[in-house]
Amino acid sequence: MIRNIPTEFDPESAIIDAELLVKYRMVNRAIEALERAIDSAPRHIALREKLRQILIETGRRDLAAQQCLALASLHISVNDMERANARLLEAKQLDPRVSVTGQLRETRKPDRNDPPPSFNTTPLPAERLLPTSGLQKILAGSLADISLFDIIQIIENSKLSGEMNITSSAARGQIFFREGLVVGAKSGLQTGNAALTILTDATDGGFEFEKSSRLYEQTIQTKSNTALILDVLRSKDEANFDLNTSDLLQ
Repeated sequence: MIRNIPTEFDPESAIIDAELLVKYRMVNRAIEALERAIDSAPRHIALREKLRQILIETGRRDLAAQQCLALASLHISVNDMERANARLLEAKQLDPRVSVTGQLRETRKPDRNDPPPSFNTTPLPAERLLPTSGLQKILAGSLADISLFDIIQIIENSKLSGEMNITSSAARGQIFFREGLVVGAKSGLQTGNAALTILTDATDGGFEFEKSSRLYEQTIQTKSNTALILDVLRSKDEANFDLNTSDLLQ
């Protein structure tokens, strides 16, 4: 007899129940049981791994990709970057259309009692920004495998602080984060939004994110990375439209 999941349930029991359901070809019920369990324990890795496995085995690649993204975020939160990178790559392989934006937003629901983050927006002296001590590399990969926007969203949902170094044929530079929020960027002589716009052209090469407790000078003001990304995309579209219009008038 399959146990119902009580208010305080044992995740291992939920996994055993799901395996039993699969054994007797009740796959849909197994998936539903795991989804209910994950609703109660959204940060439980073993539950999501079991759901991911069943989804892959039953050919539901798009749903499996979503679980891979959720798992990547959880692995990043505990600094297990090897598994995080593996799940990110698997997500792209399962569903090339997948986007971290929106998918990872639900992987870490803040507690209602958590106070909202407060940021010190006072610019810091340049000498406070230059030392590289205290940096811890926790995420690296190829921009050909995962987009810059996806990486930014992962960092936001994991509430990481530090800097991302980007090396691409289109641009080189850094993006700075404070508790997951973009607070600055630099590319050559450009800083702030102008530098970020340049860096968003990077679609090849690689990136490295280094975790740090340093306070970076805030040259970008935004309430969310999603809003910031949309502003950058709108600005690029407007610039391309003006360029095309100018070419037509010549």
